[in-house]
Amino acid sequence: MEKQQFIDIHSHYLFGLDDGSRSLEETLGMLEQAASLNIIHLLATPHATELTDDAFSEQVLQRFKEVQNEVKKAGIPVQLSLAAELFFSRRLMDWLHYPWATLANNKKYVLFELPLLDLPDGVGDFIFQCRLKGITPILAHPERYIFLHDKLEKLYAFFQQGCLIQINAGSITGQFGQRVQNVALTFVKGGFVHFVASDAHETKHRNYRTLINAYEELSKFADSSFLNQLFFENPQKAIAGQPIKVQDVDDAIFAKKTDQVKKWAKILKKKFFS
Repeated sequence: MEKQQFIDIHSHYLFGLDDGSRSLEETLGMLEQAASLNIIHLLATPHATELTDDAFSEQVLQRFKEVQNEVKKAGIPVQLSLAAELFFSRRLMDWLHYPWATLANNKKYVLFELPLLDLPDGVGDFIFQCRLKGITPILAHPERYIFLHDKLEKLYAFFQQGCLIQINAGSITGQFGQRVQNVALTFVKGGFVHFVASDAHETKHRNYRTLINAYEELSKFADSSFLNQLFFENPQKAIAGQPIKVQDVDDAIFAKKTDQVKKWAKILKKKFFS
């Protein structure tokens, strides 16, 4: 059996731009770790906030080019592409012209995040406007948004509009607490998660190893072909700008239908489809 390969669409390895890597040395350490774990392709997704401007954009492009050159010199066997994690604001649509705003500048997929505590106005309109432009939004780590824990119908509304869902590997492994873990597993077991990503920030705690740990955790109940979609196929399609059909995930077959899985499926069906 071939060893599982991984493609990671969310991590913060560009040094000195946000709360991720702090130095070139740390960046190279992160990428060496990723390569050792059979992660073959990594998107850089630095945070883009209200302060985003042309100067920040130029800094992102220069830093990415610098890291690419250093990785080539070091001989680290990993492919790098550029994107960003866009913090939701009314200015989001204005940022989409930047070459890092969509995944690998493909003008087809964009990764965005929400505030942790409150749902801002206008998210549904942003998703609608993106879809009009032929862009598919990917919502980063919704399991960490406290306001969604008791209002899952809001997330499902975004899902119905065509928004795809990315779950953090650390959420699956319990890195952010039991409640977040339960919500993350609920989303996966319900069949409407499209990506699992590391959201790596460094090499010790929020690192690339969590991606492998999450895969191993989900393999306790999920079919390998389904997991390959979440960890490799869908990320590959998103970076290439290829369509990802929702039913590719909805029709996933779980290898072991445990009572707990059936329980979560029943809850989701009642919550979302009744």
